[in-house]
Amino acid sequence: MYLHIGENEVIPLTSIISIVKCHPTKSVKTNSVKKFNKPFIAVGNISDNKIKSYVLTDEYLYGSPITLETLIKRYKNIFSRSQKFI
Repeated sequence: MYLHIGENEVIPLTSIISIVKCHPTKSVKTNSVKKFNKPFIAVGNISDNKIKSYVLTDEYLYGSPITLETLIKRYKNIFSRSQKFI
């Protein structure tokens, strides 16, 4: 199963380590999330001030224009739908 994180970007649920809200007052230089030793991908080539959440996976750190709350709703929705088929 996959999670849509913006534009045409979907990532496998099994690779997600963490989903973190972007702090609106932190500058890019002091953003501790970007200090992970993972290649950074801005979903849809958005600017840093448009990033609303970060998704950390096994291989990459994604900057998403979608809020943390929306990503969590999508994540929960995937599991609630899959439980119906069990």
